Amino acid sequence: MLKFPKYLDNIKPYLPGKPVEELQRELGLREVVKLASNENPFGCSLFVKKAIERSTTNINRYPDGGAYYLRKSLSEFLAVEPEQIIFGNGSNEIIDMIARVFLSDGREALFFEGSFVVYRLVSQIAGGKYREVPLECDFSRNLNRMLEEISDETSVIFIDNPCNPTGFANKKEEFHDFVRKLPDNVLLVIDEAYFEYAKGHGVPDGINYIRRINPDIPEKNIIVLRTFSKAYGLAGLRIGYGIAKKEIIQILEKVRQPFNTNYLAQIAAVEALKDQDFVNFSVEENEKGKELFYEEFEKRKIFYLPTYGNFIMFQVESSQQIYEELLKKGVIVRPAFGFDNFLRVSIGREEENIKFFKALDSLGYSCK
Repeated sequence: MLKFPKYLDNIKPYLPGKPVEELQRELGLREVVKLASNENPFGCSLFVKKAIERSTTNINRYPDGGAYYLRKSLSEFLAVEPEQIIFGNGSNEIIDMIARVFLSDGREALFFEGSFVVYRLVSQIAGGKYREVPLECDFSRNLNRMLEEISDETSVIFIDNPCNPTGFANKKEEFHDFVRKLPDNVLLVIDEAYFEYAKGHGVPDGINYIRRINPDIPEKNIIVLRTFSKAYGLAGLRIGYGIAKKEIIQILEKVRQPFNTNYLAQIAAVEALKDQDFVNFSVEENEKGKELFYEEFEKRKIFYLPTYGNFIMFQVESSQQIYEELLKKGVIVRPAFGFDNFLRVSIGREEENIKFFKALDSLGYSCK
């Protein structure tokens, strides 16, 4: 009989949703609206599409293992040194690298309740431990409470800012104070997957802690994670990155797999960076969609949480039942992991958002 570590007994694999085409086939639906995965509903930049078309003749070759051109473009765009960047097959892969390096041998991760589900998963896979810091009654996150929970065993703190699925984000001043008080022997992971949607709303730019913009904030062990999957619209190509001081990047590079980011993803990311007009358009349209959701939820007296991302968490009487009924109506949302009787809906195009509310109304459920 094969042997494996006993801690794997407690791990539940991440379960992805069904492909849209399969759902259409199973339920006999002509049209399905996917508002489940916080993707950019407007696709990606036309520059990206044209660059990929030009590059398909080289897909028989391995990608650049060091992502030279993307590293150069991103370092210039972010005003950091090339050696301060690490790339991953999505920022998820970098989260996994962090866990393997800093959470093995039973070391501890801290994160808030309701954080991105992958933090729990990678902590377990690495053979580490984790503790979840409770949220406040209004679903906000008290960073001082996080500081109080740090123990001698704490090695990593994960903070997704904004948070998926609640949409909550801590603001600059409270985050600055938190960083000042952070112990030097703890790695702070600031996951900014939704940064582009939040940056105009008083949310800190975590990379400034690495750039050392504010001399009043001492240097700490911090890595900031971002992705091209959300506002840039490259979710299907899986490319993300981390920014940290060189010493941290050098450690993580020891566990990075060769050729971990693919050829087309690197090309697409370089082109995506050039088209900030597309990113700005996506963010502006998301703001319009957000206001529509707020208005429509309030009309129906549905409790929701204001969001800094491209998704909204809202309360229903039976989340699993309404999720399944919405599927039958051709609308895919997602139960909010860690929150009973809450669903998370991504903000889509206007016509998709309207279809969602029509489907919700047609169910005849009392939502509260």
